[in-house]
Amino acid sequence: MNNSDTNFSNQLPFEQLAKLGLDREKVEKLPQEVKEKLINGEVTPLMEVTLPAGNGMVISLPLKLQLAADKDGNPTLIAYPVQRELSVDRNNELRLSQQELDALRRGDVLQKAIDINGEKTQQYLQLDPETKSIIHRRITEVQIEQKLKDMEKVNDIELGSQQKQQAREGKPVELSVGGEKVSVGIDLKEPQGFKVVKGDLKEWERQQKLRYDEQHPEYLGLVMTDKNRWEYQKVVENDSKERAISLDPTQKEERKSGLKR
Repeated sequence: MNNSDTNFSNQLPFEQLAKLGLDREKVEKLPQEVKEKLINGEVTPLMEVTLPAGNGMVISLPLKLQLAADKDGNPTLIAYPVQRELSVDRNNELRLSQQELDALRRGDVLQKAIDINGEKTQQYLQLDPETKSIIHRRITEVQIEQKLKDMEKVNDIELGSQQKQQAREGKPVELSVGGEKVSVGIDLKEPQGFKVVKGDLKEWERQQKLRYDEQHPEYLGLVMTDKNRWEYQKVVENDSKERAISLDPTQKEERKSGLKR
């Protein structure tokens, strides 16, 4: 979803954002670093939005947002709401096997051809541990091979063909740089789509297996306060997770309204 050419600064889909209670004024008041993530096609931090629930009621829902281009190049809003488990509907859309689901839950990155807005493309898939939603990005937009080439050149090292193939498949690889172990691998939560960890593959696995929600009983996210400004507050507790799950029956309606899940 994100590369150096992705920028929606002049074409933010305010109509789609408004359906989440994010009118132009609220979007403009977002912290600069959050707005930059949004316009660059990156996944935003958690934020609390409001959705109509009928009978004049609204529901507060913590989620992450991302903008992607459809097949015509127009911005499409993708929402990653907090949920207890991977959505069954979403699993069916991506045609994930049980083996693939298990791999995602372990923190693995998958490479798979999936249909996005009517176009089938090779994508990397990764489970976001905070929202339990699947983040995906075109393989061609993650420049990990170029990063490895740069590291080879700068550090005068040479990767084997097997290591390069592992990197292309989304698996982390271990390098020896200046006498120290360094691991490089796909991480779609990072702006560039990959990250570099100081340490061997065991250290990489240790960091990847950490689950934010296992260490913290609640999450911090952006909330529009009574002072008409965004502030980081507690947005997810057990009860708010229940509210997020209760919205599942309305997901099809949200898709019809222009939001992509």
